[in-house]
Amino acid sequence: MRGVRLLHPENLSGRRPLVVYLHRYPPEDERLQFSGMPLLLRRMLEHYDVLYVGMQGVLPVDPELRKGLAILELPGRVDRRSGFDKLAKLGWYYLQMPWIRRRITALKPSVIMCREPLPLIPAWMCGTGVPAMIASVSDHWWAILLGWNSPGRWLARRLEQREIARWNRWNALVVPNTEAERQVMERHGVRPENLRLINTTSPEGMFFPCEASGIRRELGFGPERIVVATHGTIRPGKGYDQLLDWWKALSSEHPDWRLLVIGGAGGEAWMRRKIRRLGLKESVRMTGWLPTQEAVNLHLNAADILLAIRRKSDDNEGIVPSVLYHNLAVGKPTVATGLPGMAEIVRDRVDGFLFEPDSYASFKNTLEYVAGHPAEAAQASESGKRRVAECFDPEACARAHLAVLGELCARGSGPPGRSVTGEGS
Repeated sequence: MRGVRLLHPENLSGRRPLVVYLHRYPPEDERLQFSGMPLLLRRMLEHYDVLYVGMQGVLPVDPELRKGLAILELPGRVDRRSGFDKLAKLGWYYLQMPWIRRRITALKPSVIMCREPLPLIPAWMCGTGVPAMIASVSDHWWAILLGWNSPGRWLARRLEQREIARWNRWNALVVPNTEAERQVMERHGVRPENLRLINTTSPEGMFFPCEASGIRRELGFGPERIVVATHGTIRPGKGYDQLLDWWKALSSEHPDWRLLVIGGAGGEAWMRRKIRRLGLKESVRMTGWLPTQEAVNLHLNAADILLAIRRKSDDNEGIVPSVLYHNLAVGKPTVATGLPGMAEIVRDRVDGFLFEPDSYASFKNTLEYVAGHPAEAAQASESGKRRVAECFDPEACARAHLAVLGELCARGSGPPGRSVTGEGS
């Protein structure tokens, strides 16, 4: 295929088992989503040859992150900041998939790591006969793509069950990040003996308390305001539509409160339309997609209360969204939906504050409690920072990944016969 480049083929020794790390985004973007990746790669390279397969991105290439890797760089440059570009390049990624599958198979890997369980792709990789690990399963992609209404959610569940049946057929090992998520995947049809619980990680040193009064002034928030912030990629399935409906009711009782929406892509245009339709332009401020994580951290520090919200739905149960550990690390009071998964991390009124899923009354009462009890909120914020270190340890994550890789490598016959060109002997 034209435009494909195999970078650093000298890192494919042919003497060690080969692990394929498959992701649509390049390593620099994947690191922003999975902060444990740099340490995991270092640990993997102690035992394996590693081939990273993905497209190009818009971030500068990080030679240190890529050190020791062979990289199969696919045609196309994807910009995660643009919802349209992400969708277009996703289609292009699927068009390339038959070729990608053949190229990976020719290299005779010992394990394929599907780090992004996009619809059909893990099943296609399992169909190569190479032992597979499927991670990031909290991203229920069929629901993300189709779950905008009840018929779509029903169809998404059926399609996901069919796909999981194919994972089971090949005995792929599936990696949830919480006990609640493990239970969800078991209910969805994954065989219990194929589930391996591995904690996710929090980006060390990326989110932390800092002075942000200047940003707060730039946003137009005076010291008398109570600023409540949420952040991340926008899509209705996360509960943004519910949040705006609730904020409409809440702002009538608390006209001095403001909602700060940090982020964009995905459904940003949809959300701006809904804000106008609800008459919330004075009460809700959107930043759009911010260029760096440092900017996100600064804006989070400009708020008084941070939200980690999800609607009560099958695809949200059990997950620990990155916004949760970002918020806890910032050291501001965190208010989270009390769904299984997030409630596994946040102990109510110890590390943060939980409200009942899909309950406006509980959401309102929890925010009012936090705003009215600043000393207790500050104490919970300090506990929340410690909780990040307890629950999101990158060393534990790397050790658990290596155990799964070792288990999968033991199934196969190893790397003999493989060459760096992908031609068998």
